[in-house]
Amino acid sequence: MEDVASSGKQADQDELAGRILAAVVAVIAEDGFEGATIRRVAARARCSAGAVQKRFATRTQLLRATFEHVVATVVERMRAAADGPGAGDDTLVAQQRIAALQTLPLDDERRSESLVWISYLLRAAVDESLCDIPLNLDRAVRDALVHDLAAARAHGGLRSEANPAELADALLALVDGIAIRMLYTPPAEHAALVAALDLALEALLPT
Repeated sequence: MEDVASSGKQADQDELAGRILAAVVAVIAEDGFEGATIRRVAARARCSAGAVQKRFATRTQLLRATFEHVVATVVERMRAAADGPGAGDDTLVAQQRIAALQTLPLDDERRSESLVWISYLLRAAVDESLCDIPLNLDRAVRDALVHDLAAARAHGGLRSEANPAELADALLALVDGIAIRMLYTPPAEHAALVAALDLALEALLPT
């Protein structure tokens, strides 16, 4: 019985933590990083400020956890897309396009994620206590890209003179730039930006 009670209590705590993190995402998407106060997050999560602080002792911990939550959500969506419909095309351009589309703010959910992402990075630029997560993430993503590009080159899927490290940096800059532009351009213009992504991928990754 104790194990059942303990399991139920843990499930409640996990559900509360999920509500709190979702509330932070929503508040940042509406009012920016500075708007994500403990009080506003608690109201959005339908809990007390004390409940938020019991789970996340400081605002910094809360914001770090929110960024990690957004990263995990995007990574999971990328994995699902890689195995989903349309994933049968194994060309390098197709693979990178599928991955990129999961990170672009093409709907309300991904727009909120992108606003959290950008807001966090801007804050991390002036707060060293927040820098380690995006730095480690950037290095991990870049290393994975370099590995995939080198493997593609070795198997003839990329031109032999291509430099995987330089291409990885170019791809990251491309996707980041289009994501930022989508945040301030009208949705009616997003199709043109996706077309620009396709054009750039074809130019960067010819076989």
